[in-house]
Amino acid sequence: MAKLKTRTPTVRAAEQLGHRIREARTEMGLSLSALAGEDFSRAFINQIELGKASPSMRTLQVLSQRLQRPIEYFLQSPDLSSAALELALTEAQTKIQRGQFAEARDLMTKLMERNGIPLEVRVKAQANLAEALLRLGSPAEAVSLIEDSLRVAEGRQWISLQVELCDRMGRAHYLLRHASEAGRWFDRALALYERETLVDPLLKARIIGHQANLLYLAGHASEAVAGYERAIAAAAGVLDTQAMAGIYEGLAVSLQRAGQYDRALGYAQRSLRLWERLGDARMSAQLRNNMADILLGQGHASEAEQLFAEGAAQLRGVGDTQLLPYLAAGAAEAALEQGHVDRAQRLIEGARLAAKASADPLASVAVERASGRVAFAVGSIEESRQHFETAIGLATTAEDMPARSRAMYDYARMLEDSGHHREAALQYRQAYDLRRLDAS
Repeated sequence: MAKLKTRTPTVRAAEQLGHRIREARTEMGLSLSALAGEDFSRAFINQIELGKASPSMRTLQVLSQRLQRPIEYFLQSPDLSSAALELALTEAQTKIQRGQFAEARDLMTKLMERNGIPLEVRVKAQANLAEALLRLGSPAEAVSLIEDSLRVAEGRQWISLQVELCDRMGRAHYLLRHASEAGRWFDRALALYERETLVDPLLKARIIGHQANLLYLAGHASEAVAGYERAIAAAAGVLDTQAMAGIYEGLAVSLQRAGQYDRALGYAQRSLRLWERLGDARMSAQLRNNMADILLGQGHASEAEQLFAEGAAQLRGVGDTQLLPYLAAGAAEAALEQGHVDRAQRLIEGARLAAKASADPLASVAVERASGRVAFAVGSIEESRQHFETAIGLATTAEDMPARSRAMYDYARMLEDSGHHREAALQYRQAYDLRRLDAS
């Protein structure tokens, strides 16, 4: 008696997936060749649709984009749950790399609402969700997710994931301005990485880069530069555009603070090219702000104003309100340096409006300081004084010594030029003392 041929769950899943792909392709009016494009052969796509070939996660991702179907399209069948869940995690990571943080957040939130998800998948989804929240500027929300994930990872001895989560927790506390706590988490991440002799150079580079961020925040520019250079060395030979762009950015800012302007500009340009390749409008705008600030300090006001304006336009295009006041205020200062007082007035009014929509207190410091300079240029001495004193007060409340020192220095220049020499001397002295303290 002949044996009846039965289809395994894997075969049924492949057939269901193939049917779904063929159905979507037909609805869109695409031929097999059109769906295959230059990445795949027509025969391979045909085999997938017949259920005789199993596409990789990357292939499924490409096909879902071409068929304009959401990831949920692949989650309809229980037989596909394992592959589909893995694809959902991959999709979220890709969206994060592309700067689509809100979409990644929504995707992982929806995934975690499903019943019966394996524990490892749930933990990874939490980790992806926490990363998206960090990128969206919600570190407090990310902390509880990271804590839950870390407890599971420690219990299951998932070492690599533990290191990732410790680093992520450090970043959350860094964003919350808990520098000491952030440092402890970064130290823990690196110690665990080295103790377990992991081999993931980009993970190590990210951790060292984050430690360098803390050194920069503490005012140790030269040590921060050394840290960023160690991070670059750790990642040598391995390409991760996003990681390297971040490290180059940190190195540029630290070199600027250390007075090495030409090197700073070079690394800022490298970082800008990488962020633009990633299509991250906010980060490329941030780099334009940094580069413009360097150029303004070197006396290239016209070039600086152009960069400030380009960065501001990028931010308006994506609806980002947090960074915009810095660029608008910078453009006003650059116009002022060129003697275009009327344009500076128009630009500073725009910066003040932008500051009202930003939750960043240091953005208001930058705008008030620039407003003080513009007010002085048009002869409004008392108004200028009020702006500078507001800037100093805001910087003091935010406990940001570089911003406070810069505001004091510009205030001293205004006081000196208006004949208030004793007050100017006091402001110069306080600015000098703050810079020394910041550098120690």
